[in-house]
Amino acid sequence: MLLASGLTLVLGILGVPNFAQGHLYMLGAYLCYYLVMPYAINYWLSLILVTIALGLMGLIIERLIFRPMRDAPEVNLFVAALGLLMVLEGGALYLFGPRSKYIVTSFSREVIEVADLAFPVQRLIVIGGTIIVMICLWLFTKKTTLGAALEATAQNRQGAMLCGIKVRTITAMAFAIGTALAGVAGVLVAPSLQVNPHMGLGPLLIAFAAVIFGGLGSVPGAVLGGFVMAIVESLASGYISAKYSWVFIFLILIMVMMFRPAGLLRRTA
Repeated sequence: MLLASGLTLVLGILGVPNFAQGHLYMLGAYLCYYLVMPYAINYWLSLILVTIALGLMGLIIERLIFRPMRDAPEVNLFVAALGLLMVLEGGALYLFGPRSKYIVTSFSREVIEVADLAFPVQRLIVIGGTIIVMICLWLFTKKTTLGAALEATAQNRQGAMLCGIKVRTITAMAFAIGTALAGVAGVLVAPSLQVNPHMGLGPLLIAFAAVIFGGLGSVPGAVLGGFVMAIVESLASGYISAKYSWVFIFLILIMVMMFRPAGLLRRTA
């Protein structure tokens, strides 16, 4: 949900998907690893530090890469986004190496048992953290003037400009929020996964599916899409095979696009 929400903000404003979103998530996981393991920084403090660092990186990416091309054809933005993906993955391979790394926290191996059910604490942290962040994002977009301007720009850039919204400032803020959300997602799931330079591709594809499923430019749609995709992946992995979970995700996506091409929560003209 976090990746999809950040992706849909940038996608709605630029009209071009940020292909590097998954690799920014990977970078957040790596930063968490080095803060928690070699430097023994508290996990929760690392969550705050990584969120700030990725938000600042989003501002830099928007200022140096996408802002100079704001009047260029969309294909230029596509190439720039793909180039950023390759730079991040290549840089991670060079700096961190190809071998997977593991994050161990005081609660990463704890399990809470309720009746006959066992719940890994880290999974509960991922669920709880995601819910909290999404509530905060909803409150920001629905209850603040700046958030309303952000959502309006994501849904209709030209209309926002006609209303007097400073689109350049909003675009930079969208990148900062989108990359910060990727960083939060990376930190939350890092103790549950192997941290490696290729870990961002799978979540990126699922995030794209969630964004298209819910409707381009719709943050609630991205949340709904992420929730549905997570359920489909869990059910397919549990009852069939994890190898084929993506097949069911994209089959459902194709069915939705056949009957609702704009997405479930995207209004058609």
